[in-house]
Amino acid sequence: MYLTPEQEKMLRGDYGWSVAKAMEIIVRVGEALGAEELVEITHAHVSGISYSTIGRYGLEFIRDLALRGGKARVFTTINPGCVDYSGYSSVIDNSLVEYQRLIDESLKEMKFKPVYTCIPYFYRAPLPGEHLAWGESSAVIFANSIYGGFTNREGGPVALAAALTGFTYKAGLHLLENRVGRVEVRLHTSTTLMPIGALGLWIGENIKHTPYIRGLREVSLDDVKNMLASAAASGSHALVILEGLTPRGTFRLEFEDRVEVEAKALEDYTGEECSGTSILGYVGCPHTSPRELLLITHLVKKYGKPRRGKLLVTIPAEFTRLYRDLISELRAMNIDVAAGTCPVVSRFKEKFDCVITNSGKALFYLKRIHGVRVKLASVKEIVKYLSGLQG
Repeated sequence: MYLTPEQEKMLRGDYGWSVAKAMEIIVRVGEALGAEELVEITHAHVSGISYSTIGRYGLEFIRDLALRGGKARVFTTINPGCVDYSGYSSVIDNSLVEYQRLIDESLKEMKFKPVYTCIPYFYRAPLPGEHLAWGESSAVIFANSIYGGFTNREGGPVALAAALTGFTYKAGLHLLENRVGRVEVRLHTSTTLMPIGALGLWIGENIKHTPYIRGLREVSLDDVKNMLASAAASGSHALVILEGLTPRGTFRLEFEDRVEVEAKALEDYTGEECSGTSILGYVGCPHTSPRELLLITHLVKKYGKPRRGKLLVTIPAEFTRLYRDLISELRAMNIDVAAGTCPVVSRFKEKFDCVITNSGKALFYLKRIHGVRVKLASVKEIVKYLSGLQG
């Protein structure tokens, strides 16, 4: 791999041990993937910062980099942790707070932005063709598919290494020649009757090459966020090209196959029927946007407070400050709002019989992580069910 004189200095240790270690990670990964050079990035997003996910060895790795002088060289955001940073949740278990605090202190020492969210584009939206180094599959696929950013689906250590050096390897989706739609997927109008997360799960499991989606009509950007996150969860997708949405000039089309999807194909991707005495409704995977918070507020006012179970909503950590009044209003209606975390990277305080969620990604992971039955439903259906108005 060709390295510039500055990159050679980083690798040699002229900028300190942490930078050298970070550059070594990037070069080794890049060489394994056939990269011929590195590319400068403008934004790193680091996943794998929850103690529940990375454990003691991950904690020690992050602390070592911080103690040896590692500092972010570019704008760097971080994924959710394993605790509720507002301290109000009755659903999220905060028993690992001391370990998470050690990770958080190290990340702040390295000048990472403590946003604790999987929607970093809320804080800084990428430009078409801008090179990024992002972890977190739902953020990566959104950056590539909606903003036209150029990022691979990085593991936490590689994204962290890119933050400390300002570079990543130039391979994969950093090259236009690899951003090619191979499968044309036409959506039958009947698919609008199914949860959008089910469509994402179907795409992830059944389409192996980069898809080009036609017919995604009358859906909000939050719905698209949900669908893309679901596709990234059940498959390995980091880019889904969406007709009329993915910026031109950030992809090419060379179809090798064409598929039409009808509602019937999605029926097996809506989860299990919900029953039992301990039911959790969940919205916020990926984290809820301000628009979604307003929608939940409106629906609870219309249909009533949760009575048949709890409703958990997860948000970026800073939303408790940015939208203080709205969060307070939700909590006053018995909505459990947890900040800077989510059930995918944390523990529950209690065992639930079933989780009803609008998120295909949550369905995919929660049944594996928490061993709980999960059912897909719209936000409206979740609120109505918990209020007792829908069976």
